[in-house]
Amino acid sequence: MRYGSLWERLVRGVRWSWIDPRYQSALPPDLDASVMTLDSRDRLHAKQGRSTARVVFHPAAATADRASGTAQCAGLPAGPVAVYLKRHFRLPWLAWLAALFDPAGRHSPAAAEWVHLERARALGVPVPEVVATGERIGPWACLQSYLMVAELTGCQELNIALPELADELEPAAFESLKRRLIAEMARITAALHTARVFHKDLYLCHFYLDLERLRDDPADVRLTLIDLHRLAEHRLWPDRWRWKDLGQLLYSTAGIAGIERRDICRFWKDYRRRVSLRSPRWQARMVQLKAAAYMEHNRGRT
Repeated sequence: MRYGSLWERLVRGVRWSWIDPRYQSALPPDLDASVMTLDSRDRLHAKQGRSTARVVFHPAAATADRASGTAQCAGLPAGPVAVYLKRHFRLPWLAWLAALFDPAGRHSPAAAEWVHLERARALGVPVPEVVATGERIGPWACLQSYLMVAELTGCQELNIALPELADELEPAAFESLKRRLIAEMARITAALHTARVFHKDLYLCHFYLDLERLRDDPADVRLTLIDLHRLAEHRLWPDRWRWKDLGQLLYSTAGIAGIERRDICRFWKDYRRRVSLRSPRWQARMVQLKAAAYMEHNRGRT
């Protein structure tokens, strides 16, 4: 990656980008130059100088055969590649100033989330594949960034998948599935917390279940954790952030068909087994109070 000199960043502006070589052939050759102007209305959410949208790239006919062969060798889908593209068009001047003097510091939200995703992956947490990311630093007080992650094909968020599975499966099969799901959720959460890394947005809807694998093999439970833009390490007073994560997760289970109190107790038991906790009863009480605070806050907004 080339960040240019301070003068170049300030007066001319520079761009840097990283693209996963496995996806290179499916993306436009001028992606770095055109990514901030790509137009997609598919699941578009835009506000306050940022946007998220689904984009599908179709490999050019001349490279389609090569892309297909590369994808098969790498275990990737051949043909069109669907991604979710996060873009930040206007960022605070403090972030721009930091990027100006420390261009490798990943000061923009997209570049920071890329670092978070790879940090979580290194801890054994399944997260979406990063397809591409980059920044535009300058000219002058301009900082833009983008992050492109592969779509989780065949997957669905747990808050939607669980009620549907409760209707589809026999009671015994559904209970067995929940036990496997709970064990995997506890493993993922504990992997972060043991390293004193916290998600800070740990709602049920951010766990995605691979339904295609599940239908092929009911014992194959694959979860992926998304939206790691707030991920952070806290070595001092980690309990505060533990309560936040677990309180959010507990709050997000309220009213979800198929989730019972014993499921919550089972999660807590599995989590405790993996994480060394001081005063676990007091910790559980603090998590409950945090969940109640989220409930009260949400009630006040409706």
